[in-house]
Amino acid sequence: MTIIKKFEKEQQRVIPQKFIFISFLILLPLILLQIWAYNTLGSFGEKLSQITSLQNNLNLENQIIENEIAKTSSLQNLASQSAQLGLSSPKEVKYLH
Repeated sequence: MTIIKKFEKEQQRVIPQKFIFISFLILLPLILLQIWAYNTLGSFGEKLSQITSLQNNLNLENQIIENEIAKTSSLQNLASQSAQLGLSSPKEVKYLH
């Protein structure tokens, strides 16, 4: 007994041009959106870095100003400044009734 197989030409799968065109129209905006998102994310990172640096500088400046306020408002400093202006302690206290 012999087996005879008839060989037929295999049909090649052809992708329709409509499918390729529609896929291109869908993928192109998605690719452009991805590029835009990466670009925006990078610029926001740079801005955040600048704002953080500015915040650190302002915190340092604020601490310096607070230290100067504490130094100038100390009792010893106020007493010496009042003496320079000619102010002295009262000798007696008078109350008004």
